[in-house]
Amino acid sequence: MMKRLRLNSFGAQLFLWFLLSTMALLAILSGLFYRYTTQQIDLRVGEAAERNVSQALESFSLLARSYDSLTKSVMNNVEIQRMISVEETNPAAQFQKELTIMGALGMIMYSYNDVKGIHIITNSGHLYNYQTVNYPINEKFLQSDWYEKLGQTDGTMVWGGILDEPLTLRDDKVFTFGRVIRNLYNRQPLGVLLVEADPQALISSMNNLIITPQSRTFVYSANNRLLVSSSADDEFSEELTDLSHYTFRNHASVISDSSHMIVTGREPWFGWKLLNLTPKPVAQVEQEKANRYFIILIGTLLLIVIVLATFLSRSVSKPIKTIVHEMRRVERGDLETQLDAVKSYDEINYLNNSFNRMIGEINQLVERVRIAAASEKNAQIHALQSQVNPHFLYNTLEMIYWMLDERRDERLANLVLSLSRMFRYSSDWRSSFATLGQELEQINHYMTIIRARSDGRIDIELSVAEELLQNSMPKMTLQPLIENAVIHGLTDYSEKGLIRIHTTEWEEGQTLCIHIHDNGKGMSGPKLRELQNALKRAEMLEWNQLAEEEERNQTVETSVYGESARSGAGMINVHRRLVLEYGSGYGLQIQSEENAGTTVTVIIPVLKQQ
Repeated sequence: MMKRLRLNSFGAQLFLWFLLSTMALLAILSGLFYRYTTQQIDLRVGEAAERNVSQALESFSLLARSYDSLTKSVMNNVEIQRMISVEETNPAAQFQKELTIMGALGMIMYSYNDVKGIHIITNSGHLYNYQTVNYPINEKFLQSDWYEKLGQTDGTMVWGGILDEPLTLRDDKVFTFGRVIRNLYNRQPLGVLLVEADPQALISSMNNLIITPQSRTFVYSANNRLLVSSSADDEFSEELTDLSHYTFRNHASVISDSSHMIVTGREPWFGWKLLNLTPKPVAQVEQEKANRYFIILIGTLLLIVIVLATFLSRSVSKPIKTIVHEMRRVERGDLETQLDAVKSYDEINYLNNSFNRMIGEINQLVERVRIAAASEKNAQIHALQSQVNPHFLYNTLEMIYWMLDERRDERLANLVLSLSRMFRYSSDWRSSFATLGQELEQINHYMTIIRARSDGRIDIELSVAEELLQNSMPKMTLQPLIENAVIHGLTDYSEKGLIRIHTTEWEEGQTLCIHIHDNGKGMSGPKLRELQNALKRAEMLEWNQLAEEEERNQTVETSVYGESARSGAGMINVHRRLVLEYGSGYGLQIQSEENAGTTVTVIIPVLKQQ
């Protein structure tokens, strides 16, 4: 297969480009779609997590207010207030007092299913409590910082959370909170109320927030104390659990970063702060399904692309191979071949037709060359003979010049000399290019004759930089333009005529502009536009249109200049020569105003003559 499929062949290149471009497009589209799907999964999971956090905040708020109500019911119990305010010295009375307080605490505790113990520690050190199961008191708790800070508060609720050292020595974990008990009349502190509750209600609400096994939820108090977490075994980095990095609002907010989906919220009554952290990807199962789907989809599309690329490359390369085969026959000299018309692409059909026309034109050209070869020798003889006449004319004019010089007729001698130099310059076409200096020298010879004919009424003024005189340009470019200025602008002009030639450079010295201005009668607006349109048409000519345009130019120049229009090569012919030589953008530009003169600008590139 690889032997038949050459990589530098048109079919192989077309196959590879189509395959690679389609695969690149598929990769881009699949990547964008995969990214969009992942973002949508994260968005949907984030919305679900936000709803769950909102529900958890409502549960925490209800639970916290329930606990607050429990502590207030204990603090506002008149019987409890009276008994802990009085110190008993009689042991029997003290025992009866403990039974009465325990009964009151028991009645309150049984109203709350999750409460495991209510404890009152008076200022005198007496402990009154009621527990579902009696546990001994933890002495370390009474010496802890949290208990010390609790005694210093003004009676507001203080949340301790799941303490490492709880009040009672028990096997299970409890959620601890408390407040200072104050006398209802004089507001003096009587002791400390401590409540131990089952944390399962909090943990159950937090478990509802778990999206993946790696998700963790933390609940903090208003002063940023950790109250409870969904798991005490796994800990996130301090940077992630640093609350100063987050903003907590009274509603759930998603503030995910590049590695974690983070949801925050705050309980409005007591200021509890909830922080939910889930490492990304947050929906691993869904993404694995999406990955399998993308793999199957890309594999299927790749097979389809290979089949389409093979079919397309063969449908295009097969007719081209046929054309190449026939071209090789032409290389071997077989000019009788013809391509049969086949049903294919329009471009291939165009190539077939063009190839057949080319073969026909080559056959005609071969026939014309054969006929022309027979007369080539005669053409060379005629060419040698045609060179005799100009030399005879030059020699004759030179002889007349020397005869006039011997007779001291200097004016007429200079006139004949200028005419001789003009003939010699215009008939020497061994090179079709000249320098600007040579063109200006030809203009001086021409103006010598014009001054003699006009008795000095027409003059010329040159202002050309010395370094531009060696610039190359087509031969006989300026003389027809000067001749037009003399014949059509200054001949019938009653005032003294002046032709000014000066140069400017455009585009940082890359373009040379030769301005030819005469102060003659100029031309009207319609005639000027007609001549400018003729110049534009000349830029778009094909070779087979030159003869037709030549006839049209005769009509245009006659309508613009009159019956004497055909002087020299003609302005339109000069413009066409410059455009064909240098391309669009070069050539002639004409500006004229009636009774104010005409300016013709010759635009050519700055080129030194080789």
